[in-house]
Amino acid sequence: MRTVLRAQAAEARLVLGLCWALLLLGVGSAWSQLGSAEGEPFAGRLATALLASAGAVLFARLQLSVSRGGAALGRRWLAPLVMATSLAPLLWDSVNPMLVVAWAAALLQRDLRRSLVASGLLLAVLVWVFPRSRLAAMGTFADLFFELLLYTVVLVTATRLAVLLDELRLTREVLARRRVDAERERVGRDLHDIMGRTLVAASLRNQAALRALGDRDPAGSRELERLHDTIGRGQAQLRELTSGPVVTRLDEELETCRMLCERVQIELAVDVRREPPGEQAALVAQVVRQSVTDLLGHSRATRCRIVLDRDDSVTVVAVTNDGSVLREEPPASRPAGQLARAVVAAGGSIGTEHASGGLATRIVRLPIRSEVPA
Repeated sequence: MRTVLRAQAAEARLVLGLCWALLLLGVGSAWSQLGSAEGEPFAGRLATALLASAGAVLFARLQLSVSRGGAALGRRWLAPLVMATSLAPLLWDSVNPMLVVAWAAALLQRDLRRSLVASGLLLAVLVWVFPRSRLAAMGTFADLFFELLLYTVVLVTATRLAVLLDELRLTREVLARRRVDAERERVGRDLHDIMGRTLVAASLRNQAALRALGDRDPAGSRELERLHDTIGRGQAQLRELTSGPVVTRLDEELETCRMLCERVQIELAVDVRREPPGEQAALVAQVVRQSVTDLLGHSRATRCRIVLDRDDSVTVVAVTNDGSVLREEPPASRPAGQLARAVVAAGGSIGTEHASGGLATRIVRLPIRSEVPA
């Protein structure tokens, strides 16, 4: 629970903290009744206080289970157990202050049908129990219903607000990164338009000079031919630079991923067992960059592990997360689709493996050409 809580945005943690302060007031009220001189037996008051404490902890766990990275905390029995701890004191004619969380627990279940069924059963139990318990002495059923409704609205709204605030913060980080990518692409297009025209003009003038010089100066012709080859290589490099993704060096990309994951409280582990060959470093950096971008944009992961390794024939990049959203063959129009094309163009393969616990691993294998030393 602590790990999931740390993974939430600061604003989300603040909202959850306020909810839990409200729950603590209810728990404190239950424990304060231990010294009451009313006719209820001490054992009944103690059991009510213990159940109130357990209900508060279970409800906090239920809230975290619907938050980012908290799916592992969720169990089918969790919401029914919260409701049971809230209603159980009515068996010995005691009122649990944590009764107010029962309806909220029913509505926070991920399955809408289960939420509706649990809400209906809760209201049916309260209608049957109300005239037969001490609740009738505390007011009308309408008073009880509206009090439950008020607390339910507050708790459910606060929980959903915490989830929304966390998702907004994560989305903001991803959008900021995509804006950087868009700016890089714009600069690349401008560079291609300006430098491309300049290199074409230089190539045409070089060819005109070659034709004008003819055979009168063989040495000058050879130099112009070398210049023509240099301009041609420059044009090819410019096309390669502006048509593909712009990525930094591999070490810089890994450091950027560390910083970005740290901002959104994703625990990142990087294991560089053997660095890829120099000619593959840019493509490996692209794999890392796109995998982490997919992770941030489409999952609720709390942990990520990047492993880089190679042998004499292949370089392997494995990116594992516990959000289980990595796809093997995304649409070609998306950046991840461009990544798949780049990997295939390099003679490699890209795939996804899923494991228990919501783990997903994107594995990219890139063959090493024989002339590259191991």
